[in-house]
Amino acid sequence: EVILLKNLNQRNKMKKIILCISALFTMTSVVFAADSAGNRADSIIMLGTSGGIHPATIIAPPLRLGILLGSDWMLGIDAGSSSYSSSSGDSKGTATYTNQGLIARYFIGNSFNVLAGYHMRNYDASVTSTDSSGTATLDLKAHANVATFTIANHWLMDWGLWIGVDWLLLGNALSTKSEATVTSSGTVGDIAEAKKDAEALGDFVNAVSTSGGFLVLSVGLAF
Repeated sequence: EVILLKNLNQRNKMKKIILCISALFTMTSVVFAADSAGNRADSIIMLGTSGGIHPATIIAPPLRLGILLGSDWMLGIDAGSSSYSSSSGDSKGTATYTNQGLIARYFIGNSFNVLAGYHMRNYDASVTSTDSSGTATLDLKAHANVATFTIANHWLMDWGLWIGVDWLLLGNALSTKSEATVTSSGTVGDIAEAKKDAEALGDFVNAVSTSGGFLVLSVGLAF
């Protein structure tokens, strides 16, 4: 009986695996069989979002509004932001990261496409620290203008589902800036050192903002 139960469990596991594989192949065949070019020609607007192995996208996943110009072109706007706050002892801080840009995607055939974009990525942070000698506030602003290029496949189903993968995403810094401002009352810490450290952090944030990525998945609806 024990052996029989084990065999039944193994068969059930195999059935589940086979069903999952069948579902994956069915979905893949439907995606690749879709007349994406024709569906793009019949659509005007795409609304979607994206996420993948790309630092700026992970930090602030963008929402996208795209305008389809026939079957070959899509022009779009990306807008994403995230913010957080924290406190520890006599210190508290807040930070906001925004990821905004303009994109143009050109389709070559049914799904293969290339994208060129211009993105503005900003990091604003403020930290206030208090001790017995006074209070100090540090404000950091890091800004990066980035040229973005991708190689991708994007499919559009008959009923409006948009699925895409940007296989490779390249980022090139057009300009970057990191600026820290420290104000204090009393003699809290080393102001010059704090400003230097903050601007070094801003340089690191800008490096993250301008970095590339891969396997960025897009999901949306077109109509």
